[in-house]
Amino acid sequence: MNRPEALASQIDLLLSDANGVPRGKTIDSASFDENDLPRMAEAILFQCINGDYTASAMASFNPKDEDLIMQPDWSTYRATPWKKGEVGQVICRALNKEGDPLPYDARNVLNRVIKRYQDKGLEPIVAPEMEFYLLDPPKRGDVSLTSGSGFDGRDEFGGEAFSFDALDRYGPLVSSLQDMCAQAHIDLSAIVHEVGPGQIELNVSHGPVLAIADQMFLLKRLVKGCALKQGYLASFMAKPSFELPGSGLHVHCSMLNAQGANIFSLKNGQAPAALQHFIGGLQLYLPEAFALLAPNVNSYKRFIGDQSAPINLAWGYDNRSTGLRVPYGPDDAGRVEIRIAGADANPYLLLAAILAAGLMGLEEALTPEAPSEQDAWDLTTDLPDNMAEGLRRLQASEKFAEAFSKEFIEVYLSVKRSELKDFSSRVSSWEVHYLGSML
Repeated sequence: MNRPEALASQIDLLLSDANGVPRGKTIDSASFDENDLPRMAEAILFQCINGDYTASAMASFNPKDEDLIMQPDWSTYRATPWKKGEVGQVICRALNKEGDPLPYDARNVLNRVIKRYQDKGLEPIVAPEMEFYLLDPPKRGDVSLTSGSGFDGRDEFGGEAFSFDALDRYGPLVSSLQDMCAQAHIDLSAIVHEVGPGQIELNVSHGPVLAIADQMFLLKRLVKGCALKQGYLASFMAKPSFELPGSGLHVHCSMLNAQGANIFSLKNGQAPAALQHFIGGLQLYLPEAFALLAPNVNSYKRFIGDQSAPINLAWGYDNRSTGLRVPYGPDDAGRVEIRIAGADANPYLLLAAILAAGLMGLEEALTPEAPSEQDAWDLTTDLPDNMAEGLRRLQASEKFAEAFSKEFIEVYLSVKRSELKDFSSRVSSWEVHYLGSML
């Protein structure tokens, strides 16, 4: 897509770091020159969640602390309705000085996987369901997060899942969010009050993978900006409190062939061979990429085995206890819902991991386990149960090194191990409460 004729006077140029956090710069649109694209420190792609830069990846891939080139993808151009004044935003491709995509940029990784589908005449179609909490903004020194009160000042205490009354308690924010999404051309299909107090789920309409990934990336930014204007912190943290249910990021995936037909269409309610092979790939290979679906120390606290989140990659027909669910519906709407990831996952890397694993299943004609007709929380799991194990499996995966590039895997592992090392050196509130007083 060419540059739009009418641009806002200011433009936010966005890149996704490894954690899916928007990074970039704001420029004056009058100064933009297609022949001299904006630049920014390449270190933005080596940044950890705590603001540090991973030393080992910098030493291997960017010892001179060089610039990258920011090439706007104008198809992603949107308004920023939560900001004062005339400000637009656009997601950029991260290029090197030769104009080639940088391999450790998350969006470039997803494009690399999409290309493999295009080469086979296939087009994945996805629809995400994103959960988050509205919280009171934390202050320095706080050791816990608290759900935000409704506009009437009343606190929630849970037990109001799918309640219109509970959602109406956040009515001003919900209305503002809907208006802002419309202005920013983000296609919300549903808003639901979830299980936890102040927990909301947003559904995005289905569409091609890259377009939906971009909407997910921009939607998180919009939600945070909208919540800030209303006095809340919007958090996509996987498990914000021991007492609160975790927040997930579910993805529905179907598959179009070159003729536009869905090859995952059910046959009398049963999964066809293509869908079963895709599910087989998810079952076999997603454990190797679990560090992309559960990317933080906190992510693993969501899997507590009590219906807050699936704990394995069992699959079944309309079985919400499984990590992989084939929903009930018309045969031609056949799809698989991947329910295992947390809301903290980077949308680009989450979708890249799902599609890469599924494609391996298609290519290898893998057969999944038999569909589960029971409560899958009673089944065992072979998923990593902590961040260190997740990173170890990703490092050992030759399949994902090939699908994502060795350079990306090395950078991602370096970023996450730097974060894990920093976390492990901190004294937690549990240590203060129990060890400080009891020992």
